Amino acid sequence: MKNKFRLQPKIIIIISMIIGVVMIASAYFELSESKKEIYRLLDRESASLIETIRLSSINTLHASDEIENLMTERLMDNARFIRQLDNSERLTEKNLIAYSKMNSLFRINILNEKGIRVLSNMSPFGGYEGQERNFSRRPSEVNEILSGKKEEAVIGLKESRNGGGLRFAVAVSRANRKGAIIINLDAASFLEFRKKIGIGKIVQDIATNPGIEYIVLQDSDGIIAASKGISKINSLHEDTLLQHALNVDEPFMREFKYHEYQVYEVIQQLRYENEIVGVFRIGLSMDEIRNLETRMVRRVVILSFLLAAFSIIVLSIVFTAQNLKSVSTELTKFKTFTGTVLENMGEAVIVVDSDFKISLFNKQAEKLFQLSTSEVLNQPLVSCSKELFDAFEKNIINNKTTGFEFAMEISKNGNSKYLSVTVSQSDEQNGSTTLVIKDLTEARLLEEQKKRNEKLSAMGELASGVAHEIRNPINAIGMIAQRLNREFTPAEGITEYQDITRVLKTEVERINKIITQFLNYAKPIELQKKEISSKNFFTELTLLFSEQAKERNIEFNISSGSEFMMNFDPELMKQTMMNLIQNAIDATNRNGAVQLTYDKRDQNIFIKIADNGNGISKENLSKIFNLYFTTKKEGNGLGLSIAQKIVNQHNGTIHVTSKLNQGTTFTIIIPDYEKL
Repeated sequence: MKNKFRLQPKIIIIISMIIGVVMIASAYFELSESKKEIYRLLDRESASLIETIRLSSINTLHASDEIENLMTERLMDNARFIRQLDNSERLTEKNLIAYSKMNSLFRINILNEKGIRVLSNMSPFGGYEGQERNFSRRPSEVNEILSGKKEEAVIGLKESRNGGGLRFAVAVSRANRKGAIIINLDAASFLEFRKKIGIGKIVQDIATNPGIEYIVLQDSDGIIAASKGISKINSLHEDTLLQHALNVDEPFMREFKYHEYQVYEVIQQLRYENEIVGVFRIGLSMDEIRNLETRMVRRVVILSFLLAAFSIIVLSIVFTAQNLKSVSTELTKFKTFTGTVLENMGEAVIVVDSDFKISLFNKQAEKLFQLSTSEVLNQPLVSCSKELFDAFEKNIINNKTTGFEFAMEISKNGNSKYLSVTVSQSDEQNGSTTLVIKDLTEARLLEEQKKRNEKLSAMGELASGVAHEIRNPINAIGMIAQRLNREFTPAEGITEYQDITRVLKTEVERINKIITQFLNYAKPIELQKKEISSKNFFTELTLLFSEQAKERNIEFNISSGSEFMMNFDPELMKQTMMNLIQNAIDATNRNGAVQLTYDKRDQNIFIKIADNGNGISKENLSKIFNLYFTTKKEGNGLGLSIAQKIVNQHNGTIHVTSKLNQGTTFTIIIPDYEKL
């Protein structure tokens, strides 16, 4: 009876084989599902990565175009100004040389109606003695101006005729279409800057992250940009999928053999302003998948040898647990990899879900909005910035596409920031939305400062020229009036005669005073820099204005986080501070407040003067630094012009923000790294 219930070896073998087959089948199924899950993660994360790179590349192209437009506008303004001088027949070679040096222009050529160069800032004619003075190889744009087809043309980048590098040029017609004016700018710094922020830089920076084998941007002619070590890869003509990617704006994934081993490649076209630039290809390492396959096969083999033992169930549980742990580890690695890429991007990146709740907030976003990730994570987008949320919501309504961009301005701690926002929405229902935000504030402020400096410089030159021209005849008129009053006596109407000569003399003196102001403004400022304690400097300002503020019942405070030594001209900076503080007090009503704060960060001195007075209208805000512009009855319009000139002489910047009935804030930044 006992033999009846004893398990036979054959049965044990069969049971073991069945269990083995089941376990092997189960292991194979687990391997397949794990690989599918990893591939799904690869698809999702690689699509997000290539979209981020694509958006960053588009932003870079936008920035490059904007800089080129600004450079073009600057050259056009210079060319138009030279045309005015040329029309007045006061233009000389000496004037051209001085003007080119002052405005950092490489070459200014004046051509007559036959295309012959008649005037240049290079003497004699750029050092080409003995050569013909006509432009036999002039661009077609210049020919169109000479023929009267165009008045202005952008020549753009071109090779120097003597092999001296690339130039950026524009041309305008002379007055009455009697020739052309060509201005060249050395494009070396512009090309170097474009190289530093270009697509190649983005590709090389991101490609250093672990797990990325290569990043390539190529077109039908070859490689446009690539990560380090990539000099050759299959062309678009050899690969049907790459050709298909040129026609379809969506990512494609595949396994691709690269240097004798497989990589997981994601492909997507790069389109800019409705033109295809090329195709992005990102190769991701498949080492982890290969390692997973190796581990899984090894465990199956080990398991098959242990099936004879009755511990198969325990071993299978351990095997399953290890398998799940491996999948979890791979998932964590991929999430960490993507997070690292987004965290280290140069632009602020915010990802929101379908309910507009923030799911990702990188370091640049923290810096831009001055909020920590813990404060905004899983919070509505409006908690980060109401202005950003309102603009985002408005543009989503107006744009039905999954990707769009818009520009906006936000106010943070009294300061305005100018932002460019690129939005990319997931095609999936209830998917996420990515906002890539670029801060254009510094570039815009520098451009405004540059325009003001150029304008004031031109006004100063004009002031000097006008003053010298009219001073001598005005003095002569004054001397004649004195002689008439002293040497001649009319037979009748003596009183009226004396009144007229006295008024004439008074008006001559008044004109002379205005001329003196003109000359003083045009004269260069000589800085007398010295080291001075910030505490002593600003304490003196407190003593100068505290009594005046007290009489007007205005709260006047000066504060700082620390005290330090400053290196600038104390008298000129004192003059600047007095002008700005006096303006703030004059603009503030009774019971108002004027606050001056100063600090030193990154070898720069920051000075901020804020009031809660009447503010400045948008119409006047762009004029306040103009010479002789004033809204005060007793003002002469020189204060802010001189203040800006002093700050500019210190290689600093001055910026103003204002809102009507809310107040005005002037911010001065002075570099303090120069040694005495």
